[in-house]
Amino acid sequence: MNTVAKKYQSVPMRPPAPQNPRNPRAVLLLILLGSCILAVLAAWNGAGFLDQDEGGDLKLSAAREGQLQERLQRLQRCEQYVLRAKFSRFYPCYSCGADTLIFLRAGEVWKYGITIQGKKGRYPNTWMTGMGLSYRVQYRGSIQACLRQETLKIYQYALLPENTQRAVPLIRPPGNKVDL
Repeated sequence: MNTVAKKYQSVPMRPPAPQNPRNPRAVLLLILLGSCILAVLAAWNGAGFLDQDEGGDLKLSAAREGQLQERLQRLQRCEQYVLRAKFSRFYPCYSCGADTLIFLRAGEVWKYGITIQGKKGRYPNTWMTGMGLSYRVQYRGSIQACLRQETLKIYQYALLPENTQRAVPLIRPPGNKVDL
């Protein structure tokens, strides 16, 4: 036998330490304490956006109700826009198959879209300048009406003369990744 084997042979094995049986009262107390903590957290979490009416029923807080009304109003003030090439040059193309760039002449459509944030909320000026694109609102209305306009323009893009004159026409504008 080698020395390592001899060393471990001489170490006596200890029986496992006895485990104390769990106190059922301690377990119950722990569960009760955990439930109380969760209840307090749930009440605290809802404190900023929930209130009670005179009858004790839950309702949205005044601040949260204001946020809801603001959002609903913004959904009625939607814009359908077009991004056009400012310069004749190559632009990114998401509809060009293996090619990642496409040459656009100044004024040609790069993308149709919608926003409830307006131009500044949707596209920072630095991005617009860097991309060489111009933003123009084509339609204002509800989000549903703007989605309709955007859908029509994306699908009908294939018929635009700027597209049909290409050697390989595109199914959608170069800046639109999907039809919708």
